[in-house]
Amino acid sequence: MRDSPDARWHGWVVRAGWSCPEDLLPPFTEADLRRLKIDALEVNQQPAAGPVLVQRRTIVFTKPEDRELRAVLFDSFGVDVVVTPVEYEWDFGDGSTLTTTEPGRPYPAFDLTHVYTELADRQITLTTTWTGRYRVDADPLHRWRDVEGTATTVDVGDEFEVVSLRTRLTG
Repeated sequence: MRDSPDARWHGWVVRAGWSCPEDLLPPFTEADLRRLKIDALEVNQQPAAGPVLVQRRTIVFTKPEDRELRAVLFDSFGVDVVVTPVEYEWDFGDGSTLTTTEPGRPYPAFDLTHVYTELADRQITLTTTWTGRYRVDADPLHRWRDVEGTATTVDVGDEFEVVSLRTRLTG
């Protein structure tokens, strides 16, 4: 004997218009993340001021810091967003680049270095890739969620000269 449709649903009641409260929260998308004004991490180099010597290592680093931001979705949903730097791309201005997940450290560490081989004026550019997580104010669980996707920021360091120092005997 086949079950009648009523027998299959015995004990169940369909409630129209009900949904999980979390399903009503707006997602914070990659596009939303990229619209945020994220302050770029700054290029730091050593030596920091003045010229850089050709054929000598120049140390580069940045100070990685999460950024806490505030956004509003659909003119009514307040959102806390925390972005975290996860990748650093250094462009040394001479055609060389270095991509790493480490931010480097100042002297005496030589974690991230570059050797310039030609005399010229240069600038170092740092492109930082950020991931994010967000929390919607209206979420009754106040749960943090990961943003799917990334955003980038760019900082261009000060221009400097790559020089060669020569010693001269004087008599």
